[in-house]
Amino acid sequence: MKKAPIVQQGNNIKVTGQVFDDMGETVPGANVTVKGNTSIGTVTDLDGNFTLEVPKGTTLVVSFIGYANYEYVVQNSDKVTIKLSADSEALDEVVVVGYGIQRKSSITGSISSIKAEKLKDVTTPSVANMLQGKVAGAVVAPTSGRPGEGVSIRVRGIGSIRGNVEPLWVIDGVVGASSADLNPNDIETISILKDGSATALYGSRGANGVIQVTTKRATTGTSQIDLSAKFGVSQLQKGNLEMMSGAEYYDYVYTAYKNAGTLDSQGWLQPYLRDRNFDWWDLATQNALTQNYNIGYRYGNDKIKSYVSGDYYTEEGTIKGFDYDRFTFRSNTDYIVNDRLTLKAKVAASYKETFSQEYSLAHTSYTPWDTPWDSQGNLKDGSQGVPTADAAPTANPDDYWYSDGGSNFLYDRHLNWGKSRSNGIDLGVGFDFKIIDGLTFESNNRIGFNNSYSSSYVDPNSRSGAGTDGSYYDGESNTRSIYTSQLLRFLKTFGEKHEINAYLGYDYDEYRYWDLAATAYKIFSGAEIINAGAEDPTASGTKSESKNAAIYLNVNYSFDSKYLIQGMIRRDGSSKFGSDKRWATFWSVGAGWNMHKEEFISQFEWINELKPRVSYGISGNQPGGAYEWATIFGYTSQYANEIAFLSNYQGNPDLSWEETANFDAGIDIRLFDRVNITFDYYLKKVKNLIYLRHLSAVTGFNRQTANNGKMENSGVELTITPEILRTKDWYWDISFNMGYNRNEVTYLPDGNDLTMQAVAMGYPYMNWYMKEWAGVDTMTGTPLWFKVDPETGEKTVTGNYNEATNVLLDASPTPKVNGGLSTNLSWKGLSLNANFTFSAGAKIYNGMRAGALDRDAERPSQPAMKLADGWSRWEKPGDIATHPQLIAGGNNGASNTSTRYLENGDYFKLKSLTLSYSFPKKWLDPLKIKGANLSVGGENLFTITKFSGQDPEILLSSSYNGSASGFGYPTVRRFTVGLNVNF
Repeated sequence: MKKAPIVQQGNNIKVTGQVFDDMGETVPGANVTVKGNTSIGTVTDLDGNFTLEVPKGTTLVVSFIGYANYEYVVQNSDKVTIKLSADSEALDEVVVVGYGIQRKSSITGSISSIKAEKLKDVTTPSVANMLQGKVAGAVVAPTSGRPGEGVSIRVRGIGSIRGNVEPLWVIDGVVGASSADLNPNDIETISILKDGSATALYGSRGANGVIQVTTKRATTGTSQIDLSAKFGVSQLQKGNLEMMSGAEYYDYVYTAYKNAGTLDSQGWLQPYLRDRNFDWWDLATQNALTQNYNIGYRYGNDKIKSYVSGDYYTEEGTIKGFDYDRFTFRSNTDYIVNDRLTLKAKVAASYKETFSQEYSLAHTSYTPWDTPWDSQGNLKDGSQGVPTADAAPTANPDDYWYSDGGSNFLYDRHLNWGKSRSNGIDLGVGFDFKIIDGLTFESNNRIGFNNSYSSSYVDPNSRSGAGTDGSYYDGESNTRSIYTSQLLRFLKTFGEKHEINAYLGYDYDEYRYWDLAATAYKIFSGAEIINAGAEDPTASGTKSESKNAAIYLNVNYSFDSKYLIQGMIRRDGSSKFGSDKRWATFWSVGAGWNMHKEEFISQFEWINELKPRVSYGISGNQPGGAYEWATIFGYTSQYANEIAFLSNYQGNPDLSWEETANFDAGIDIRLFDRVNITFDYYLKKVKNLIYLRHLSAVTGFNRQTANNGKMENSGVELTITPEILRTKDWYWDISFNMGYNRNEVTYLPDGNDLTMQAVAMGYPYMNWYMKEWAGVDTMTGTPLWFKVDPETGEKTVTGNYNEATNVLLDASPTPKVNGGLSTNLSWKGLSLNANFTFSAGAKIYNGMRAGALDRDAERPSQPAMKLADGWSRWEKPGDIATHPQLIAGGNNGASNTSTRYLENGDYFKLKSLTLSYSFPKKWLDPLKIKGANLSVGGENLFTITKFSGQDPEILLSSSYNGSASGFGYPTVRRFTVGLNVNF
């Protein structure tokens, strides 16, 4: 708002102040006006600061939506600190959006913000892991239960085939993931930007959503030490997979050989094997310990605000033989030079290492008849084989090996190992300079380094080292990233009703990567250097570099806090495209209406918020590789004693940006000052889809990265959070979120790519393509499949697998519905928190069944799983069964790829359950303790699913894409106890 001229200038006093909310956070955008003359005043900046010249004795009114007005009588020029109290209406939160912050009431896009206290229900070194089930439309799936492993995140579906598919991370305003590991204990808030209005702010990076992280900072007047310690014990989850006992496996094999007519030649198969039940699962797994220690210090005065933290996290693998350790450090410091200039410095560093002599979950490949050690206590290598028919009746099974493959994993585990270590550091500097009231220049700059090292040793005496006489590997990779952002921000209110929040900015970043690896062979036992190999070592190395630049303008306009308009335009350039295609323009528009402020709505006191909003934006995406536009040559071959340049990949100078058009229509509702409801409908259309084109051999090349495909994602999102109880001593709320997504490939210039996980028009990406299982012939017990007449489409049944027809199924590995359910119940200092997650609509191909566990004795030496509930085995004519007759060597190809092994991937999981107690202040004050909290909890306590394997959750991640072809590392069940103390 404009400052009106004030009479008696000589009597004016220059008032400076800073405005805080009731949580101690600064309040940007608060109005500071003269009581009785609202034309005189100003607006607080991004740090809640304001400056105003008024006569002595003037009463200033500080106001902000959601808070009661604060009045202050000017007496002198001392800086004043103002703390606002929440009004009876809901607090209008400040949310991190794009390159800055906005009041929630002025946002036109679809943005979900999560406070730190909502993220601490799981014990993990990964911030991404903490988002599971928290946000509608964001699917977070762990890739493994191994300590330190990451997750895959999809925001509103899969948006690319060959381009980037993960959301963009923005940490404290810096675009791109941190070089140093992010410590979950440093998080203040996380905002997930989902629609075009929000994600298009990042142009070439925002097509797959944006995850914005704000780390902790100090505020003026704070001096606090936070200490926390957490201990956990973890167990590996078996899920529904249950292997046969020794007796069950004996009957299985006996029946299979009998039905095949070869039982008489199996002299090694003796009844004493029925009593042998060695537990390979128990051998390979353990109750693993997790520890996490964190210390944080915050200090703030009129000149310096600083936050410093250190964290140590260590975790054992629930599969024996794996250890993970990580240290992190962070420092965020603001130095207030004067009321115009603030200097900012940030340092983040991490170091982590792993050691692996990991066991194998060998219960899926070793029989219960085998033991790792022989009768003399010697470790078997697996080459012993089965006893002869003559020796079998009196043989000691401990001295033989019945399992498939002829190898005991434990023999190599004590000889071979792998190690890794990495360190990362980010150094950030910047400043905010207030040019005039409402106009600020902001500079944000960062350089990051990450160095990773790995080594592995294969002993010459091990089974796996026999072919090479042992080997030793050393590898290292290095990255360097640079980011700079220069921003001119304008925030001003005119005539009380017109508010403009705009910024004009320039971004530049570059990323460099290089690696080097070498392997030595024919080593002596214990060698740990490359030149210890008798053979010449092999070596390899790569380098890559990419750069991005952008200029952008964003404007948010609000009239009377009722009518909201947003507009953005952005010009992006990337080195990942040829010189003629590097630049592209992206834009977005959005509008919102705070209807509850209208007189015809405000008369209904039970409607606290009613805000419809709509947005549309175009954002971009890049290919995954740095040089896919260029023809790439290999130069490791020779011709006529000269270096030979060879290539089978043709460059494409016309390779251009993948573009995502994102439409969103939503509504935010709050009723009875108790119930929050958010609903969104979205439609994402991708054009110029980046894909791998296959070329004719006559061109001299066989592939090329190109554009021209199209893909759509559409869906709805719903979040409902009712506060059921809210009294002095009691509080109880429930939060439910659900996202439905439909993915479809709408155009492919070269036609369908019909592999097992097909890319086909009219179907979801990676849709299942295979023969349909028709069951078991009730009279013969043989397998059946469907074949389809290509002309009439008529389905008939065939017992010949080769005659059956591959079809595009109504099935994909991508869930249609994902969501979460949480509840918080507190009474005085005691609180209970529970979080559930669920997923529905995905199909998982259980290749472990087809390849080993459920093959109808195709290889009798492979132990089998028990039949799941509802399954049955054909035994006699007339049986209606799910499984064909057991026959050693297989039953007519019954284990071939078909929908027989395509299973329902739905699950409902209790992700976390926590009981905590905050000690009363009367106990803590004598000890000079500000606060203390003790908690006990459990994670992944149960999973309800029909999937016959161990863990459907990880199989839906990007590491598996619904294909359980090998045995993964399931998620772990963990029990924890934690203590937090504040001084």
